[in-house]
Amino acid sequence: MSKFIVQGGKSLQGIYTVSGAKNAGPKLPIAALLSREKCIFHNIPKISDTYKTIETLKSLGAKVVWLDKNSLEIECSKIISSEIPSEAMSARQAVLFMGATLARTGKVSISFPQGDAIGKRPLNRHLEGIQALGGQIVEKNNHLEIKMPIRPNSVTYTFEKNTHCGTENLILVSIFNNGKVILKNAAEEPEVDNLIETLNQMGAKIRRIESRVIEIQGIEPFLHSVEISSIFDRLEAATALVLSIMHGGRIIVENVQPEFLKPFLKILQEIGVEIIFEKNLARIIKINYPLKPAEIMTAPHPGFVTDWQPIMTLLLAYLAKGKSLIHEKVFETRWRYLGELKKMGLQSELFHPESVKPEDYNFNNSEYDATQNYAAYIYGPTNFQAAELNSHDVRAGMNMLLASLVAQGTSIINDPQGHIDRGYENIVDKLKNLGADIERV
Repeated sequence: MSKFIVQGGKSLQGIYTVSGAKNAGPKLPIAALLSREKCIFHNIPKISDTYKTIETLKSLGAKVVWLDKNSLEIECSKIISSEIPSEAMSARQAVLFMGATLARTGKVSISFPQGDAIGKRPLNRHLEGIQALGGQIVEKNNHLEIKMPIRPNSVTYTFEKNTHCGTENLILVSIFNNGKVILKNAAEEPEVDNLIETLNQMGAKIRRIESRVIEIQGIEPFLHSVEISSIFDRLEAATALVLSIMHGGRIIVENVQPEFLKPFLKILQEIGVEIIFEKNLARIIKINYPLKPAEIMTAPHPGFVTDWQPIMTLLLAYLAKGKSLIHEKVFETRWRYLGELKKMGLQSELFHPESVKPEDYNFNNSEYDATQNYAAYIYGPTNFQAAELNSHDVRAGMNMLLASLVAQGTSIINDPQGHIDRGYENIVDKLKNLGADIERV
């Protein structure tokens, strides 16, 4: 259990260094299962999800060594198991062990994924694709027992809706297919491309033939060695930019890749924030107070990413004058954090948008509820007050930390499942280096 105690109201300044991507760094080492040679991965964040990847790889027979602070060497010359430990499944990327283990051994035993309380992760999109490739799936005692030919079928498969991990899983499982696999309506997030680049450098033949169409030319097992780096975390970069804006722009953000932040930067510009980029640094050069309200609709990449929604909501509540509208179209229950921030003074109004239908959302149609609130009006500006809060997912927990840093007095953030540490490497020290008064107890 983690508990953060924050003495708010301090003036923060300095350089915030963004780490390797949470949604890429812990996944890349899984690709080593497709090789019998040593693989080296750099810029891997030391977060709890990474450690779960390492422990799972070891349980399968891999040899894993930290070469330096953020570099891993992995050798999978001998795989002794195809059973994925149930405790691994609390990490989002653990579901990729399904595809990688099937590609390596032709079978896998895996429990259903866990994760944040922000909505259901639609595993059906993975499983339907695996069946199309020739997989046989049996459910036993909340576990899935799956068998797959080492050389999967040559097929064209179309995802019903966008799925980030589902796309990565089907890429992994189809590397050694017996012809050509084409994935349509596939995800196009930068993290997916980071995995594709890794696999191609290992000898795979994968290419995007259109924006949402991926072709995997089958090759003989196995892949060879690789030395490659994770991209930097675009979600942490956005968080750090919001942190800087909330503190008058006095924080410089390092390791920003603006090409991955275009929808986020567009909104910042529209509401009155000007940013310049110099090499890998981002500087806030102007904040037009008060910020303008905004209308935002989340969507899969290249749209406005759902993980940016909580921090942008916080920024609008804190510094924008008037009513903003946020429409969440990716996760059906992402609004729980508003109830916590209400304790600090945030004013919001949840509602169900008019003239929408299940097909308008990225979660499964069966999860759509005409009585569920999928949008919110956010009112600002807000003078946040210190409070005791409870974190229930990665971005919500970080949101609470950001709010507590500007609230006068002592705030406590209870994070019993360690969600914040799943997404932010060494966050306490990073904030302390900026002048924050924060302690983990």
